[in-house]
Amino acid sequence: MMYLSFVVLICLAFAVFNCGADNVHLTETQKEKAKQYTSECVKESGVSTEVINAAKTGQYSEDKAFKKFVLCFFNKSAILNSDGTLNMDVALAKLPPGVNKSEAQSVLEQCKDKTGQDAADKAFEIFQCYYKGTKTHILF
Repeated sequence: MMYLSFVVLICLAFAVFNCGADNVHLTETQKEKAKQYTSECVKESGVSTEVINAAKTGQYSEDKAFKKFVLCFFNKSAILNSDGTLNMDVALAKLPPGVNKSEAQSVLEQCKDKTGQDAADKAFEIFQCYYKGTKTHILF
């Protein structure tokens, strides 16, 4: 299962190896929360195991269920406000040790106003923007 590759985007992400990327690990507490949210959001979204496994390698699907998974995860972790906007303070606070918070904040500033056709699409766009915009990826 995918744990918190979506926390900071996000958490932030969100979660795999990239050439030239710095990698950091979640704390044990963060891993436990990520496992819980992942399990709940897989059930709620109906996303397939194949899509989740592909996401772990940085291959993000335009699959509607995957977008719902990202939205669910962001909502459960309070990364999104109730109105669907990015909660910058929470997103930054959830970053694990080793993440450059000023760099993450700069990337999040660029991503926070992403839009989509619906809330799930918007969450997915924010997630992708962060992942592409940061060199620090969170591992689980």
